[in-house]
Amino acid sequence: MPPLSPSRAPGGVGTPDDSLVVSALWRAIRVLRPLTLVYAVWAAWTRRDEMQQPTAAFAILGVLAVWTIVALVWERRELWWHVVELGLAAGAVVATRWVDTPDAAFRGTTTLPGVWQAVPVASIGIVKGWRGGLAAGGIIALATVASTRSVEVAAVSNGLLVLLVGGTVGYCADLARAEQVELSRALAQEAEDVERDRLARTVHDGVLQALAFIHRRGIDAGGEAARLGAMAGEQEQRLRALVSGVPVDELEKTLGGPVDLSQYLRQASAGMADLVAPADPVYLPRRPANELVAAVEAALDNVRKHAGRDAHAWVLVDDAGDDIVVTVRDNGVGVSEDRIVEAGSRGRLGVSASIRGRLEELGGSARYLYGPGGGTTVEMWIPKRGA
Repeated sequence: MPPLSPSRAPGGVGTPDDSLVVSALWRAIRVLRPLTLVYAVWAAWTRRDEMQQPTAAFAILGVLAVWTIVALVWERRELWWHVVELGLAAGAVVATRWVDTPDAAFRGTTTLPGVWQAVPVASIGIVKGWRGGLAAGGIIALATVASTRSVEVAAVSNGLLVLLVGGTVGYCADLARAEQVELSRALAQEAEDVERDRLARTVHDGVLQALAFIHRRGIDAGGEAARLGAMAGEQEQRLRALVSGVPVDELEKTLGGPVDLSQYLRQASAGMADLVAPADPVYLPRRPANELVAAVEAALDNVRKHAGRDAHAWVLVDDAGDDIVVTVRDNGVGVSEDRIVEAGSRGRLGVSASIRGRLEELGGSARYLYGPGGGTTVEMWIPKRGA
């Protein structure tokens, strides 16, 4: 259990960490303190004729009465305050040997403060939990034994009763605080759920419907719009997962894990090329998959710009076990190696940087093949292990 901060400032204002049960325990202590003092005074009065020092006994009870009045007027819940009260109780218990009746002093049938000695024990139990309650009860029990200088049954029984009071009250306070923490967490979670539901309704009525509309219209339009629609569809799925209550850490873990290369390439080639991929997913880590898709997009962009208006392209995915091979083929006018070298020398880096550079960073390579009747084939290879 975390340590309890002071529940009352000097002015008597409570702090929010007090649960209803703990506050009720403090109110019980506030009532118990004067009642037990009245009982102690009454019990001392009934045996005053047998006391060794009745004047001293009532003087000690007067000190306890002054403390009780001060505690009623100036209520404090800090630990040091109740440690002082515990010292007063222990001193009154030890003083029983010299001021009270022989039966109380040497047999331990009772003590001068009586039940009042349990008040600071219970208070410390509320502040510090069951451990603090047992420790305070142990001090009173030792004071009782020290007063009688024996282990008479009555003295030991009184000490054990005080120990039980401290441990039990402290345990109840611990349970109350633990339940208060759980209740606070539950209320915070409920408020979070309500806010997430409100945001989910707002997002669903606005962003999600807009993304779904872009996805549908983009796929219907084809070409570059199809790629935009595919991207909008992917973002729609991620946003739906987030607003439906998937924890952010799990969502990030999912988004950062292996991805299906075929699905990525299907979105990248939508409206621009036909995709031929294995039936089973081709998994790659996200970064190399993104780099490979970017290289394919660069190759398809070259097809669109240079292969001719009537050219058609195909994207073929081959999972070779340890390697991934992606081939981009078109039936356009074709290109020669000399033109590729010349384009690189003029700063047009579509092949040298966007394609070959990306693959070489992943430990792979790109190879251009030229058909005698036109058309160009780009064979891209990366190792799975290197990726």
